[in-house]
Amino acid sequence: MNAGAGPDRPDPFLLPPEAQAFAFKATAGCDTTPERLQALLHAIFRAQAEGGLGLVYDNTRTRTVAEVWREGRANCLSLTAFYVMAVRSLGIRDQFAEAVNTSHWRKVGDTVYYERHVVALTPVPSMQDLVADFMPELHRRFKLYEVVVLTEARFRALYYSNRAVECLAEGDLEGAREQAQRSLDADPKASVGWNILGVATAALGETGRAEACYRRALDFDAKDGAAIGNLETLLRGAGRAEEAAKYRRLGETVRKKDPYFNATLAEEALLRGDLPEAAGRIHAALKILPGEAEFHLLEDRIKLACADRSPRP
Repeated sequence: MNAGAGPDRPDPFLLPPEAQAFAFKATAGCDTTPERLQALLHAIFRAQAEGGLGLVYDNTRTRTVAEVWREGRANCLSLTAFYVMAVRSLGIRDQFAEAVNTSHWRKVGDTVYYERHVVALTPVPSMQDLVADFMPELHRRFKLYEVVVLTEARFRALYYSNRAVECLAEGDLEGAREQAQRSLDADPKASVGWNILGVATAALGETGRAEACYRRALDFDAKDGAAIGNLETLLRGAGRAEEAAKYRRLGETVRKKDPYFNATLAEEALLRGDLPEAAGRIHAALKILPGEAEFHLLEDRIKLACADRSPRP
């Protein structure tokens, strides 16, 4: 039985028999592994009227494999899970993987999400490994494209972590805590699970336990920028300024590619009147995420402050 699943917890990666039959039908007559994979991919996206699944990309929530089959909608993680399970049902070895150089940041409301990009990897003897990437625009955007295999335990931890974050966004704090715990049941060494459990418990007012969760996350990944930032915020809110400053310094070392962290530093520099520092930080943020409107607004405020300081005739 898979970690995180049980009699009252159906396996989220269980492929329905109808989906397995669909995969067999889609690949009938194909002789080689690459041909079978290509035929399956075409069938997944082919319109239902033409005998396909007609799958549509939908990032509103992370679905189980069975929900992907029933609803024909999926985000990157759910689609990867569905595809891997379908490929495995054909007797082909397929693995979960992560394109580590394409992780990116997204802000919804006041919450910043660090989104990791998962893919499927199929080893093919005498050939280069085949990668199924369901967000190819990320491949084009990033010059480096490095794929590393994920254990199934780690991938399952990412699934439950996604669900925990979605619960947080919905204001369901107990649900978020439950899903984060399931993430850790799947992989106790996943820093992402510990970090999100910390966020949920902090929101529930359990700051002591939240601090312990953030520190546990850093035990497993000392460069987890989200845990570093969350721990700094918690310590600063508790009046432990000296300890918070330690994690701010650490954050400046490991969060250089986080555009929202650079924007925060730009805002702080502007408020204390250090305009060269503010300009440099917002430039760094815009270089990483040029389309973020709030960065451009902050840049305009910095430019206005610089103009006000300029000598006048």
